[in-house]
Amino acid sequence: MSQSSGKGILTDAVKHLRISWRRCEASWSDQNAARFEQDFIANLDQPVRQSCDAMDRLQSACDAARRAAE
Repeated sequence: MSQSSGKGILTDAVKHLRISWRRCEASWSDQNAARFEQDFIANLDQPVRQSCDAMDRLQSACDAARRAAE
């Protein structure tokens, strides 16, 4: 699996998680749901963005190593 496909899988998974969470919110709207959203769902953006940035840097390093080996 390439870093770009891993990045796509990660972003798709987060997208589907958010869609599922929105569906779940329709029937789960107590304090625990609010705490779950605050603790987990709302805090996804930064780590996912950092992971995607790291995958991009890794892909660049792998590409450079591949070119240097040719």
